[in-house]
Amino acid sequence: MEVADYERAQIADDMRSALADAGLTQEAFARLLGTSRPRLSAYLSGRTIPSAALYQRALRAGRALKSSRAHGWMTPDRTIDEIDAALADGDDQWAFKLVLQARDQLAYQLRNREAGSDAWLLRSREIADPRFEALLAALIGHEFASYDERRIPEWSRDIRLQKPWLQPNARRGAEWTRKNTPPWLAERGIYISEHDLKTA
Repeated sequence: MEVADYERAQIADDMRSALADAGLTQEAFARLLGTSRPRLSAYLSGRTIPSAALYQRALRAGRALKSSRAHGWMTPDRTIDEIDAALADGDDQWAFKLVLQARDQLAYQLRNREAGSDAWLLRSREIADPRFEALLAALIGHEFASYDERRIPEWSRDIRLQKPWLQPNARRGAEWTRKNTPPWLAERGIYISEHDLKTA
């Protein structure tokens, strides 16, 4: 079906609004959507019509990132940047706390049906350290699965460690930690006890 001029103009306007809501550069927004900057530019100008899936993805991402910014919530790319910075400083403990903080904020958003939760459906990069990459994927995927399995982010589904990562509980040791690691985390090759995943 031919797209009318007014429909083309409306779609382009919606895409520009999504970009503005996202608060990202064209380059960063294109990466997030899984397209190229020239292609995004063509969508923004109305020269090319995006697919229905990409159009919806753009609108959802724009709303989610705007909501996250307004509430000061963590987003995937911001979380990844902060974790990478902590690891570069040799502060694994702070990196671990950042992962748990992101998980807790997402849990709140999902419980309260906040638009910001959609920000976690997409991301444009990975954590440099595969341990924390797998841990973030496991925790975010698990939170979505707890509320709606249909919305589990694609990026979080298949990340597993080749070499297991054991983070023993300081008081109870390695064996206790293995026995008290949730199955959904152990299947990713990560051994951290349920107790150590809790936050106050």
